[in-house]
Amino acid sequence: MKKILYLLIGPKGAGKSHIGALVNKHTAIHFLRVEPIWLSLQPGEDGWRKVEDAIDTLFQKHNKLMIESLGAGDGFHGLFAALSQKYPIKLIRVKADLDTCLARVKSRSRAEHIPVSDEQVMEYNQIAAAVVYDWDLEIDNNGPAEDADIIGAILELDKREP
Repeated sequence: MKKILYLLIGPKGAGKSHIGALVNKHTAIHFLRVEPIWLSLQPGEDGWRKVEDAIDTLFQKHNKLMIESLGAGDGFHGLFAALSQKYPIKLIRVKADLDTCLARVKSRSRAEHIPVSDEQVMEYNQIAAAVVYDWDLEIDNNGPAEDADIIGAILELDKREP
């Protein structure tokens, strides 16, 4: 079976981790949270390299993998270029109002996410919200979106050829 990588891209607090966990639980797509990789870095380690290595390792066991990202910056673009040479990629935009995203970031557990100030969240989220790709799927998670609707949309996307 062909390997497929799904990238959830959107602002901090848009719901990427929730969607990934939901997809992991209800589909054959394995979700890799990348923030714990970044949180575990030792001084001098290349986080993007560690993420790529983790993806390559998981593809030895799984045919379908999903990760999350803001989708911006030179490091991400380098990772995206490297991964697109190895795997078909489906891009999923997760969008939500930036005030909603900030409120979600403030209310979530900081132990599982990279700690950033409210000002940094707002700065990063403006950058992430402006990212433009040729999206395979867009999820409007303002409500938030219903879990069944999210799973249905992901399963429909999964049926399409990359």
